[in-house]
Amino acid sequence: MKRTLFSAQFKTKLLVIMIISVLLASALELYTFGIPSDFIVRWLNSFFVIFFMIAVTVFGIVPGVNYTINKIFGR
Repeated sequence: MKRTLFSAQFKTKLLVIMIISVLLASALELYTFGIPSDFIVRWLNSFFVIFFMIAVTVFGIVPGVNYTINKIFGR
């Protein structure tokens, strides 16, 4: 049986983060700058920044804090 690199739950979380990032980046860019000639470049930059920030929070910081608190209180 072949094992997949990423679980279905991980892929679902990544897809949700991607959709949220697209919506937030679009709203931010359209509200702030409108649609100038360099909209795509600015939109991609803001998408990747927002995606990275949310992904690091969801996959790194929250599980790390949860693990640390569980170790401190012996759960």
